[in-house]
Amino acid sequence: MTVDEAFSLIDRAVETGRAAHGYLVCGDLRGSCDALADRVLRRLFPDQAVQIEQRCHPDVAWLEPEGRSRTIHVKSMRERIVEPMSATAFSGGWKVGVVVGADRMEEEAANAFLKTLEEPPPKTMFLLLTDQPDAVMPTIVSRAQRIDLPLSEGMLEGEAYDAVADVLESRDVEGVYAKAQAGKRLAEILGEVKDAAEDEDVAIARKAFYKTVMRFVRGWMVGGLVPRFQAFRNVAAVEDAFRQSERYLPDEAVLSLMADRLVWPRREAEE
Repeated sequence: MTVDEAFSLIDRAVETGRAAHGYLVCGDLRGSCDALADRVLRRLFPDQAVQIEQRCHPDVAWLEPEGRSRTIHVKSMRERIVEPMSATAFSGGWKVGVVVGADRMEEEAANAFLKTLEEPPPKTMFLLLTDQPDAVMPTIVSRAQRIDLPLSEGMLEGEAYDAVADVLESRDVEGVYAKAQAGKRLAEILGEVKDAAEDEDVAIARKAFYKTVMRFVRGWMVGGLVPRFQAFRNVAAVEDAFRQSERYLPDEAVLSLMADRLVWPRREAEE
C-alpha cells in the first residue's frame, strides 16, 4: 500500500466516523511511516501545520525510544502517552498519540499502553509506527488496524545488499579479531557503494547502507537469534555508527567500533 492509498483509507474512515482507535503503521520509520503520520495529523488539525511540524501541538502526544538501549520505558509511556491522552482535548476535537518504534516498548510499557488502547476516550487515535511489526506485542497488534507501507525503500540492492548479507548472516563472528574483520569488510562494502554513487548522492548511499545493516540487526531480534535486551543495544550501536559517519569519520574506524559493540548471533542459535 502506498502512502497516498493509506492516507485515503484513514481519511475516509475519519469522514464517515469509522476511524480505528489504533493504526499499526508498518514501513520505513523515517520515510513512509513519518510521511503518513504527518498527513494524518494535518488532516485532523487543519491550519495548524507549524505546531504539527514542530511537534508542539497540545493535542498530539509523541513518544520515541530513548537512552542507550533505545527502548520505550513504562515511565515515559505513562507520562507522555497514557496521561496526556486521557486529558480533555485542548481544541475540543481529536487527540492523537504517536508512538515511533512501537516494537521497542518494554513489556511493562506495552502493558500500560494496552489498557489505554482497549478503552480509549472518544475521538482518540493512536499511530503506532514500526519497521518490525513482528516484534510488537501480539495483543496490541490484534487491537489495531494494520497498514503495510513499503519496507525496503531506500536500502541497498543487488550485489551490495548480498555483500552486507554475507557479513551479517555469519554465525562465526566471535572475539575481537573476528569482529574487527567484520567491521573492516563492512567498511570496504560502504566504500564501494559510495564510489559507485554520484558526488551529490554519497550521503544517500551512506544512509542506504546503514538502513540495510539495521534491517539485518533488527532481524536478529525478530528471529530470536539475539535476546531482546541485547538486540536493543545492537540497534543503538548501528544508530550511533550512522551519526558518527555523518561527521565524516573514517568508515573503518566507525564500523569496527560498531562491529565490536554488536552482540552477534552464535552458531548454536541456529541449531
